[in-house]
Amino acid sequence: MKKYLFLAALALSASACVTQAKYNEAKESEARYYDEARLCGEALSAEQDKNKELTNLLEQLKAKATQQTDEVNKLSKELQRVQEDCTTMQNNNKELLEKLKSSKSKEEIQAMLSEIQALQSELMAREDALFKAERDLQEKQNQLEAQNAKITELTALIEQQAAKMQDIKSKVQNALVGYEGDGLQIESRNGRIYVSLDEKLLFQSGKWNVDARGKQAIRQLSGVLAANKDIDILVEGHTDNVPYGGNGHIIDNWDLSVKRATAIVRILLENNELEAARVMAAGRGEFNPIDTANTKEARQKNRRTEIILTPKLTELLQLFE
Repeated sequence: MKKYLFLAALALSASACVTQAKYNEAKESEARYYDEARLCGEALSAEQDKNKELTNLLEQLKAKATQQTDEVNKLSKELQRVQEDCTTMQNNNKELLEKLKSSKSKEEIQAMLSEIQALQSELMAREDALFKAERDLQEKQNQLEAQNAKITELTALIEQQAAKMQDIKSKVQNALVGYEGDGLQIESRNGRIYVSLDEKLLFQSGKWNVDARGKQAIRQLSGVLAANKDIDILVEGHTDNVPYGGNGHIIDNWDLSVKRATAIVRILLENNELEAARVMAAGRGEFNPIDTANTKEARQKNRRTEIILTPKLTELLQLFE
């Protein structure tokens, strides 16, 4: 009898160890999810900072070019005034020399010589000022030409980038033909392409395993993304504000959104031509709704996955180095 009791106790002890191991594994998994979400959030923030930096730099360039244009105009007027002063002084000097020739008294001659000397000294100062004004004007004109050239180059690159993103958007639309009625939306905003897929196309309620039709759509999209290597890809999971009611490793909507985003990324990366370094997964939970109304329709809109395509800004930012 004691032997059986001992074996039963041993079995219970082993069961408790297994349960503790599973609990530890779940906690480690939870920590990884939060770390992944935090890192992806930081990466997204860095990318947004690059876009903002580029916009600010372009505006600074334009403002600086306007300021330099004003300075060039001001220097041009100053140069014209100094040139007129020099011409006037030269004429005055000629008149004094003519008077000097007709002067007879020693006092008159001495007074005129003093006046001519003073006039020549002032003329030399004016000529120095004229030389400096011409030099400053040329320097400002060179700076203005350089700024305008940079603005022209940057504007051309931005236009090329916009055309390229429009071409990619068309390719994405062609790749996903037939899914429009299943909650697919494709739009351009702030230089990016947003591919938004409703929950009903991808997941069962509260789940993160992608449905067969959703997998097909993601795999078709991956071909376009793999072929266009100068864009970065961010997959964002979004939920509604109804508390998560499932169990297992998932604690809340934030966890669920991360799991869904990661599931989409894994399907995208089944395409070996798509570099993993270009893809990020992030969970936004319920905290970035597109419709804040407390209705069934609004909650359905908010349950979505967004694949955000962002052009790489390396070539543009190199202009400012």
